[in-house]
Amino acid sequence: MSNCPRLGFRHWIRASLKRQLAIAFGSVALTAMLGLAGLLLRQQWHFLDEANIRRAMALANGLARSGESWVLANDLVGLDEIVRGYADMPSLERIFVLDPSGKVLASTKPGEVGRYVSDAVSLELLTQVPQTRVVIVSSNLIDVAAPVMVEQRHVGWARVELNQHDTKASLRALAVNHFEFIAITSLVLMASSLWLGQRMSDRLRQLGGVAQRIADGERSVRAANGGAADEIGHLADNVNHMLDTISRSEQDLGKLNRVYAAWTECVNTIAREPRESVLLERLCRILAETIGLRLVFIGFTDVGGDWVDIAAASDWDMSFLKALKVSARADRLEGQGSWGRALRSRHPEILNDFQSSPSTELWHAAAAAESIRSVATFPLSRGGKVVGGIAVYSVELDFFNADMIALLNGLSLDISLALDNIDRETLRRQTETELRLAASVFENSQEGIIITDAEQVIIRVNSSFSSLSGYSAEEVLGQTPRILASGRQDRLFYQAMWERIATQGYWQGEIINRRKSGELFPEWLCITRVLDAEGGVTHYVGTFVDITDRKLDEERIHKLAFYDPLTQLPNRRLLVERLRQALVESQRSQLYGALMFMDLDRFKILNDTQGHDLGDQLLIEAGKRITECVREQDTVSRLGGDEFVVMLEALSEDQGSAIAIAQRIGDKLLAALRQPYQLARLDREGLPVSVLHHSSASIGMTLFRGTAVCGDDLLKQADVAMYQAKQAGRNKLCAYNTQMQAHINARAVLETELRQAMQDRQFTLHYQVQVDVVGKIIGAEVLLRWRHPTRGWVAPDEFIPLAEETGLINELGEWILAESCKTLAAWAQNPATCGLTLAVNVSAKQFGQNHFVEQLTGLFERFGCNPQQFKLEITESLVLGEAEETIAVMHRLRNLGVSFAMDDFGTGYSSLAYLQRLPLSQLKIDRSFVRNSATNNNDAAIIRTILALGESLGIAVIAEGVETEQQFAYLRTCGCHYFQGFLFGEPEALPDFQRRIGRGSE
Repeated sequence: MSNCPRLGFRHWIRASLKRQLAIAFGSVALTAMLGLAGLLLRQQWHFLDEANIRRAMALANGLARSGESWVLANDLVGLDEIVRGYADMPSLERIFVLDPSGKVLASTKPGEVGRYVSDAVSLELLTQVPQTRVVIVSSNLIDVAAPVMVEQRHVGWARVELNQHDTKASLRALAVNHFEFIAITSLVLMASSLWLGQRMSDRLRQLGGVAQRIADGERSVRAANGGAADEIGHLADNVNHMLDTISRSEQDLGKLNRVYAAWTECVNTIAREPRESVLLERLCRILAETIGLRLVFIGFTDVGGDWVDIAAASDWDMSFLKALKVSARADRLEGQGSWGRALRSRHPEILNDFQSSPSTELWHAAAAAESIRSVATFPLSRGGKVVGGIAVYSVELDFFNADMIALLNGLSLDISLALDNIDRETLRRQTETELRLAASVFENSQEGIIITDAEQVIIRVNSSFSSLSGYSAEEVLGQTPRILASGRQDRLFYQAMWERIATQGYWQGEIINRRKSGELFPEWLCITRVLDAEGGVTHYVGTFVDITDRKLDEERIHKLAFYDPLTQLPNRRLLVERLRQALVESQRSQLYGALMFMDLDRFKILNDTQGHDLGDQLLIEAGKRITECVREQDTVSRLGGDEFVVMLEALSEDQGSAIAIAQRIGDKLLAALRQPYQLARLDREGLPVSVLHHSSASIGMTLFRGTAVCGDDLLKQADVAMYQAKQAGRNKLCAYNTQMQAHINARAVLETELRQAMQDRQFTLHYQVQVDVVGKIIGAEVLLRWRHPTRGWVAPDEFIPLAEETGLINELGEWILAESCKTLAAWAQNPATCGLTLAVNVSAKQFGQNHFVEQLTGLFERFGCNPQQFKLEITESLVLGEAEETIAVMHRLRNLGVSFAMDDFGTGYSSLAYLQRLPLSQLKIDRSFVRNSATNNNDAAIIRTILALGESLGIAVIAEGVETEQQFAYLRTCGCHYFQGFLFGEPEALPDFQRRIGRGSE
């Protein structure tokens, strides 16, 4: 009987094909959909487990790397800050760090810190090889451990526990959706199959095939309903709808998986990369490439918090990015987009339809060019303050769903945490560097450093302290700085010093201290007071340097500043100071003093011929002799070169008596300075050789009393008198008078006018003919003339010596040479003058210039004149200086074709030895011999001698200054062939001279 209902049901099913098909089709479809749903749920469960495991491992590895230095330093506070940075992460159950013994160093559950783990899993982990491993995987919990390694040394474990609540909730929601859909679909199928069973058995087979392909994982297949609106058609539509739903779910799940993968890779990158710029660039590229975003960039607000500066981007070349200008301010149009709102609200801003949002109209065109349709912006913080953000752009509409937004927001929190970690690490490294630098400075400083506590007890010294004081650190620790006291400073000194430290916080000054050896030494000491946060004294820091060398340097500097380094006599500066004091004192005492300016005669010849070493010996010995001749109260000074000044003080109230006393001292000085000098030099073998040198001095003297005449003027007066002594024959003492000053003043005026004449071109050249024995013109001598605008013609012997003394002769001489070459070139174009020679006087100073040969060669090339018609007239004094160099220059010019004449021959220090070595072509008999040749036998004899000498040496002789027929006749009888003088023509300007030549040729 019990089988009757079952048999009745079977009979009822079998009685209707529709019911059979409905039951069968419904059963098959239900089974297929349940199997598919189970497969999808199993795949999703497996994927979420793997994703959570990868995420947990990335977090554990990141925690292990970022906590290495804190675990090694046992800095639990810094480690706790890192652990707390992970506390808000999604699905986090617990994060904690163990040391190798199992002690909890840091945890998101503060109550665990300091305890030891006791569960079997943790105890087993402590015995394992240090490598990242999965400890627990269950439906409720995933536990991953990563070793904390520092330089291959295992110092602890970082563990991350993620709960499976979100995973199970997602799976439950997905299962409910699937089962609801399956139930509804099953009812629809069963209802539809009753009618379709009769007509659409083939369609059922087709649906079975579709179901099989769906079960095999194919998602592109669709069920065809043939346009029918029956149950099977509806079933096909529902199957297609289910496939669309599954495809969308899988697409969303795929995007979510890519976000998970990108997050995992970003977390690993954060854990590995310490450089901020590189980290941000890599994060942008990872997000863009892994998720498939069009653009990702990270920006930070500028200093004013106004504009956003882009720091990193996935594609710097994108036109949208180049044109993008974003502000954080609400009152700017550029601040109305997602960027500005995210920065101001501190929350993510999502625009899933970028092009239709009015707030982004400013960027619509640029975004459309890059197909950008969705954007999400997430704020980034640093030190608890929003400083920028990360923006992600997609080409899809509605790209960002809630799950993706949550994950990306979590990643932005990770990036913010990484920025804080970078800042902390940078600060830590800076602190370590500063500490190392401070320690290095302390130990390696050249200054001695001493640190005491508030009671002035020494607690630390550096190595320089020990080097300078002689005390080791062990000997002074626990002592007070009084161990260095020398006793040179009294109690009031130290009292004032500590009062200044108490009121101003520091003291510095010079002090005498005592080394351990008992030696006293000066030091420059600086003491600084160190205060705590409340303003109380905690320490005193003293730094000092040994200034013994500086003191000696100051003494040497004083010596160099006020004394001549060669003779050790006072120099000009000290003389002027003592002279100023002497003038004031003489004003008070009304006693006369005297100032003597002396110059060693012919000192330059000794320097030039014997060398500066012997010259220095002479100066030293002269200084000693001068010092021995005056009183101790008097001052002997060397101004420079061979110039000495003696200042005699308090001679007498009577001027005559003062002059007499000064005269006696002057005579004594002259007598001492003209005594022979025993000098020494080394011969070629390096052996000392004694040199006996004779010298003398010229002395100028002036008296002083009171301050009516300043010191500079007194020196000038004595200098003028000294030059007067030289002009009087040297080895003399001359007293200053007003006529001397008038001469000097006139000379100074002439020098000024001479310089002005150079600027105003007041000089002209005159030409005087030279003839042969029959009166034929053979050439001319160029003579310089100065036509002063008020004085008229100025005699050459008045201004040429001054030009040589002031150096203007070089400029004048260069002009004369250029004009002479110009004239000679012009003569070459005229048949009447093309054969004439032109003689030009050259001074010794101009001839001695290094570039004289090059200068003259350049003039020849510039004007195109013939050097063989150019003659230079030199004097004997030109050869007496640097004889060898002068002869070499003359030969270089002679090789060019230039000829030489010796002017004023016989009036100087004629040397036959030099004469035969000089490339001379002519000797000039001086006019002083020609003038008296008819009446003075000596002059006549000299003329005959010069003519005979020229004939024997093959050198032509010309007589200058021929003014009378008698002189002309006498010279011809003596054998002279060339003449120059007023008898043949006065010096005249070039046009007049050329007219003379023209008349002569006619």
